[in-house]
Amino acid sequence: MDTLFCIIENKKISIELKEGIFMAVTNNIREIQEQRGIYQDDLAAAIGYSTKTVGRIERGDSTPSAEFMLRISKYFNMLVEDVFHVED
Repeated sequence: MDTLFCIIENKKISIELKEGIFMAVTNNIREIQEQRGIYQDDLAAAIGYSTKTVGRIERGDSTPSAEFMLRISKYFNMLVEDVFHVED
């Protein structure tokens, strides 16, 4: 699996190439944290991931796993598609 990174409209997105399929994943994690006054280290501890991992996904440096997307969406009490946007 290869991951490409690009910047579109000032947002960094990751694009995964998996068996010939491209997926672009963007997220609203930082915006939701700011709106709710949640610190990154508190979020990471609550969902069982390291602060480094949350930061990399938040910035678009890493593509989130399905488990990560489910955990963070549950923590925010939001639908996965309201936190993450996956385009192919």
